[in-house]
Amino acid sequence: MGKNKRNNKHQQQQQQQKSSQPNEATSTTSTEKDKDTVAPATGKPSVDEHRLKANKIALEILEAVQRQPANPNEEWQQYVQLQQLLEQMIVYEKPLQREEFPTGEDNCSTQTRMDKLASFNAWAVAGGVKSSSVEIATFDGYQLGLRATRDLNAGEQVLSVPRQLIFSEEHLSEAQVFSYYPSLTNFHLAFALVIEKVRGAASNWKPYIDILPPRYNTVLYFTVEQMQLMRGTSAIAAALRQCRGIARQYASMYKCAYIQPDDSIMTAMSVLFTQYGLCYDLYRWAVSTVMTRQNLVPREKLPENKKLAAELKKLPISALIPFWDMANHRSGEITSFYDVKTKQMECAAQEPFKTGDQFFIYYGDRSNADLLVHNGFLDSQNAKDYVQIKLGLNPADVLAEQRSLLLNKLNIERKAELRVLPAPEHISGELLAFVRVFNMSAAQLEHWCSDLERAVDLLHIDCALETDLETRTWQYLYQRLKLLLGVLDATLPAQAQEKLLAAETDAAGEREINAMLLEYRRLERCILNDALNYAQERLKV
Repeated sequence: MGKNKRNNKHQQQQQQQKSSQPNEATSTTSTEKDKDTVAPATGKPSVDEHRLKANKIALEILEAVQRQPANPNEEWQQYVQLQQLLEQMIVYEKPLQREEFPTGEDNCSTQTRMDKLASFNAWAVAGGVKSSSVEIATFDGYQLGLRATRDLNAGEQVLSVPRQLIFSEEHLSEAQVFSYYPSLTNFHLAFALVIEKVRGAASNWKPYIDILPPRYNTVLYFTVEQMQLMRGTSAIAAALRQCRGIARQYASMYKCAYIQPDDSIMTAMSVLFTQYGLCYDLYRWAVSTVMTRQNLVPREKLPENKKLAAELKKLPISALIPFWDMANHRSGEITSFYDVKTKQMECAAQEPFKTGDQFFIYYGDRSNADLLVHNGFLDSQNAKDYVQIKLGLNPADVLAEQRSLLLNKLNIERKAELRVLPAPEHISGELLAFVRVFNMSAAQLEHWCSDLERAVDLLHIDCALETDLETRTWQYLYQRLKLLLGVLDATLPAQAQEKLLAAETDAAGEREINAMLLEYRRLERCILNDALNYAQERLKV
């Protein structure tokens, strides 16, 4: 799979896999009152010293995530606290794990994965995968990927994976637990993957699971020091939210399983939690697998209730697609589609490939911030990259409602994240329109609000505006971009970046993540700096 795996390849979303016939969950949860019960799965006391400590950590995590940070500094401090708690949770849970079902940290080398390849290939062929034009191989800088076994023409179909080998919650007998929460499809997929991982040799999916990466470069695996390298960038907020959300999910399930059940979805999940020995380390692995590899496919299994079935049929589900998900990303065009008639994922070549070339697919239009946070890799040649900046109307502004009315006509929220683009565009139409509206005088607002049909003109660079408004617009953009660049410099000066890049670390994984984070900062800086120069040129016009 390599360092770059997808958050949703071409259809952009997130998480789950397939199963043999799982047993119904039979273990029970324990409350605060019956802590001294015995865990049926292991025969050992469920509340020994390690369990008591893990219980305490879970409650501390829930207490921490209930506090809503008031500013970026508080958000950062909360993240640091959560990471410390999660590291302790991993330590305390280690002795409680079922020995026959190790977590994703085992068998870490690429070679170990390749040793499992023959078994996987046999399983894939038996399941109906057609892949005579490509094969799984190792590539420098990517770990695993697909290699062309012959010359391929652009548009030529090279790979197909039938529905029966596409892993989703629909293949689990436990699927009834998920059926009433269709919007949580990514969460369901991660949980289904946990179940199959823990089933080990009993799982029909073992050959596939065995060649999955044992760990990822997603933010869930970052150290605090590595996350520090993201501070000051536009990606940090999404990264911290991702870590916070997964910590909340895990601690909520843990509480329902081992401390106190409630009537939420987490209680239904917690039965599976105890039966299959879920721990944070395993959950982090499953979530990362789904984030980096999942795609959307049409839903097939529908309830008997016709009204509900009609609604659910419109909602696709997240799935993992074995073999196809070994293809790494390169900019181009989407050439992978699910055929509802043949019920299979079909993939064609997006460009010509020579025998022995790595076969790439295009994951879709996504920024490097998105790829970094959800997939753990970057595309340095990403023509669809952008940097988001947050802007909002001042509620104390007496003209705020008029500005909001005009923005609404342009489908722009009064609080929005808007895009700074690579050259030659630099400033997106929505960002330009927002700043123009933000800087309008009362008379100018009245003029534009009197003819809302013309409002779309504000999205265009050549919109006819009064000179003073255009000057204020570009001055505002210039100052805002300068401020963002200043924050980047303050959080990690250029000299410090060079020192970090040159420094050697003990773990190759750390070097890879550090280099990726520093490259992201460079790419973001380039976009902002080019846009700053552009704004300065506009001020001279």
